[in-house]
Amino acid sequence: MSPPDERSRPGRSGLRVSTAIKTGPILLDTAEGVTPGAPSAGLVRRRRRWAYELIKRASSPPPTYGSAAWFMLPEGSAERIASVVVAAENWARSGDTLVPDLAAQVENARAAHKQVEAESYVERAEAHRERYGNLGRGDVAALADRRRRRIAEARKPRPGDYLPTPRAGDAS
Repeated sequence: MSPPDERSRPGRSGLRVSTAIKTGPILLDTAEGVTPGAPSAGLVRRRRRWAYELIKRASSPPPTYGSAAWFMLPEGSAERIASVVVAAENWARSGDTLVPDLAAQVENARAAHKQVEAESYVERAEAHRERYGNLGRGDVAALADRRRRRIAEARKPRPGDYLPTPRAGDAS
């Protein structure tokens, strides 16, 4: 059963606080991102229950911490304290999921680097193929033809070459 006049506000790191004017804000009592059964899971739930108790003291939805409306509240007012606790709980929640969040960031950075590296390799390989063509691949016949022509050219007599004359008795 949901409280009357419920409005949901997302926090910076996804902390959901639903504020109902008559029943007070309700903090979700979960330990997302914390390994189930880990000693810290119980502490996370205790911290969130403590925050819920402080937040529900506010008679109206608390303003955003540090905003002009927050500065206009009197020192020690329930709304001012509630907005500070909501901000602190958002910060703490980001700490609860710090390890998986950092692992995801590292994996994303690695994947992006690999993608750029692969694209760069493809560009360099294409530029190399354009510049050097198929040298060394498939040109064996052309190389053999050039070599035969050069040898045939080298065997032809040139001006000034000494040409031996056949002697009598030599069989040619």
